[in-house]
Formats: sequence, structure tokens, C-alpha cells
Amino acid sequence: MGCFYEILTSRSLPVVVCFFLKASCHVGIIKTIGIYLEDINISLGTTSTDIGIALGLLNAFSNFPAPIIAALYRHHSIRRLLLIFGTCLASMGVALTSMANSNAQMSIYLSITGLGYCMVHICCTMTLHHVAQNFNLLFSISLTGYGVGMFLLPLIAEFLRQAYGWRGGLLIISALMAHIIPVGMAVKLESDESSTQRNGFQSVPSSPPEFNKEEESNISTSKDTEDDDRDVSGVFRRITNDLRQSDFYVDPVFNVLFGVTLASHMVWSGWHSFLVPHALQRGISIRNTIIITFSAAVGNTFGRAAVGVLTNSLVKPVTLFLFVTILNIAALLCDVYFNNFYAMLVTSCISAMAVGAEAVLGQLVVRNRASPEKFDVVYAAALIFIGSGGFLVAI
Repeated sequence: MGCFYEILTSRSLPVVVCFFLKASCHVGIIKTIGIYLEDINISLGTTSTDIGIALGLLNAFSNFPAPIIAALYRHHSIRRLLLIFGTCLASMGVALTSMANSNAQMSIYLSITGLGYCMVHICCTMTLHHVAQNFNLLFSISLTGYGVGMFLLPLIAEFLRQAYGWRGGLLIISALMAHIIPVGMAVKLESDESSTQRNGFQSVPSSPPEFNKEEESNISTSKDTEDDDRDVSGVFRRITNDLRQSDFYVDPVFNVLFGVTLASHMVWSGWHSFLVPHALQRGISIRNTIIITFSAAVGNTFGRAAVGVLTNSLVKPVTLFLFVTILNIAALLCDVYFNNFYAMLVTSCISAMAVGAEAVLGQLVVRNRASPEKFDVVYAAALIFIGSGGFLVAI
């Protein structure tokens, strides 16, 4: 209880709430598009493939720009602006989607939403990483928003569809999503004053008193030569040195981790994107489909929360990852052979618990192996593989 009291009274609480809302809206908009799928097809003349590509771009832009966002986050002066701008883009993209008149427009607007989610994700994760204390628990609680959004937003979407249609429903949902903006403004992103490193570069000590003008002239000439060399081959040499000093080169296990991340998020994205259409194609009513999403939401929330509690002090993330992977395989096999409503109710809950836990555990494993000062680079690379998994499934 003392640990939860510390969370509720800590300055990290706005970060957790902002991350929670981002997670809820991210998965919620995917489910909402699934609810509105038939109406969108009739209105815009789209196919399931077109919607799949649009959702794939949403997932891609939620992850692919991560290295650029991580590099921008190193500049302390724009961190707060980056977070607030991301919260605005997320809700604005959904509002624009409600006004789309073609497949291309829908894809572009959902990509804008994804870019906003990427900004919020990187800013919140890096902020929690710098806090360090109880990271596993804080990170897992933040990501329980996926389970809440999985159930709550489709329920709201179906209610709004009956009254306002898919366009009005998306517009109102975008207004609800805009509540993340004031939460993002409440997050305090302070620079690390005690660090000797600023924006990724170490400060250079001043020259000693006996430093004479001749030496200064020689160094100046040498610097000019280095500048010329940098223009030709210095850039490539610097990239080579950065790669050799990176965690990827020093610890080849990261290559295996990224491969596992790609595979697990192909399963994650496919399951999230097609749970609702899969249930509807089996002839299950919309009412029962919403009940299934509620069951999945409960499992997803429980799985993510359990990961935070267990990995905080009891179990290693790698061990728990292997267990939930086996559990997910068993649940998916059962779903293939038992296609009635009650069986799907149980298997969706178990699968949601497993994929939710895997999504958190994969990122915790990466953090545990990465060097603390290079975590942003490694995490951004991991998000590229996460986005690749989602995009490959969608197309």
C-alpha cells in the first residue's frame, strides 16, 4: 500500500495519467473504426483492405518516428512543447477523420493521430525512465489504459453511432480525447541540473591559464581541418563509431529481442485490429461483441497490472514473458476450434491478458538490458520493430 501511496502523491502522477489516456485513446480508436466499419464502407466506398491500410498507418506513425522524437526530447527546452503538441495532434487527427471524404484522406488523418501518439509515448516513457523509482509499476499502470479503452470507447462509439452516425460519433470521440491536452500541460518536464551531460553532449572544461596563443592557433587550424574532413568522410566515421559504441554492437542479444518484439507485436496488432470484425464475421451480434470486448478489456487490464506488480520485485521479465507467450498460443488454438460466443468470451479474455502482458514485458526486457544513458536510442529502435509488426499485419 505504501508503494501505491507514493505513486498517488508523487509528481509522476500526471505523467501516468497522460500515458494512461494515450493508451486508452490509441486502442479505443482502432476498436471504434471496427465498430464503424460497415458505415464507413458504405459512405466512402472503402473495403476492409483500405481500412486495414489506414489502421496500419496509424500504428506505423505511432512508432516509426520514435528515433526523431527521442532525439528532439534530448533538447530540454522543447520537451514540454513536444508533449503538448503531441496531445493536440492526437485528438485533431481523429476530428479530421470524421470529415474524410476518401480513403487517402482517412489514411492521412489517422497518420496524424499516430504521430501525436508517438510524441506522447516517447515523452512519457523517457520522463518515467528518468524518475527510475518504481518504473516497472508506473509503466505497467500507465499501459492498463489499453484495456480500459478497448471496452469503453467501442461502447461509447456504438451509442453515438445510433444517434449521430459514424461522422458525428468520431467527432464527439475526438472531443473526449482532447481531455489529454490539459493533462499533458500539467506534466512537469524538468532538466537534469546535476548531470554534466546536456542534450547528449558532455561539457568541455575551460583551458588552463598557461594556455598560450600559439597553441590556440594550432588547435584552431586543426579544428578547421577536422571541419573540412567532417564534410567529406567525418559523418560516416562518426556513424560507424556510434554504431560500434551502441548497445546493438556491444550486446548482440538486442537483435534477438527486436526479432521477438516484431513477432509479438504482429500478434498484438492483429488481435487488436481484428477482434471486433472477427466476432462480427462469426455472426455474433454487436451487443455480444461488445461483451466480448469487455471480457478482453478485463483480461488486458489485469495482465498489464499484474506485470507491474510481479516484475517490480518478484519475477524477472524474461521468465514471465515466456510463460504468457505459451498461454497466448494455447488460447489462440482454442479460438480456432471453438467458435461459439461463450468460448470466444473466455479465449478473448485469456488472449488479451497474454498480449497485454507481452506488450509491457517486451519493453521492460529492453530497458533492463540497455545502458541507462542510451535507453532512449534502444527504446526508439524497439518502437520501430513494434510499428513494423503492426503495419505488416494491417496490410
